[in-house]
Amino acid sequence: MSLETVIIHFGYPALMIGLLLEGETFLVLGAFMAHRGYLNLSSVILIGLFVTFASDQFFFWMGRTQGNKFLERRPAWEPHVERAKKLLGKNTTLLFIGVRFMYGLRTALAFVIGMARFDPKKFALLNFLGSFIWAMAFGLAGHFIGQVMTWIFEDVKEHELMITLGIFIIGGCVWLYRRQAGKITRPQKEANYD
Repeated sequence: MSLETVIIHFGYPALMIGLLLEGETFLVLGAFMAHRGYLNLSSVILIGLFVTFASDQFFFWMGRTQGNKFLERRPAWEPHVERAKKLLGKNTTLLFIGVRFMYGLRTALAFVIGMARFDPKKFALLNFLGSFIWAMAFGLAGHFIGQVMTWIFEDVKEHELMITLGIFIIGGCVWLYRRQAGKITRPQKEANYD
């Protein structure tokens, strides 16, 4: 089965699942595939918008309805929740819009905003706006990568698998870097409290 056939048959469902796992990488990849003609760019961006919006709304409501009970069962969330709580005193409008761009905190931040009993309508509106900006930014980035590849390679189709793997590798490296940076930062902060 060719890459083209796999993408045409499983592209949108794979995009939805991937957005829940590592959103940026899969959205960029989906938009690149849209540039190649396998998917529709508007559909890729809309799926990105709605999946990310729904994900943040889910964690907002988890925080609002489950709050401390949920945290008791997941002690690993505690450092993220504490960092997110420190941000709540800042400009909440920008904070709500920027939830999607706060790597390492975005799930915890939506959860903490829900725990803090903020207005659900205001959060939903600003979350939608932030999700729209995020989906457009990464969707257009993936489309731009597709355009750059047409400038670099005479026959992009011949290099699609290599480009796809490159996007995954870069996305994986960014994910690992952010994960390691979070692990390094937490012990230093804990050491400063002693």
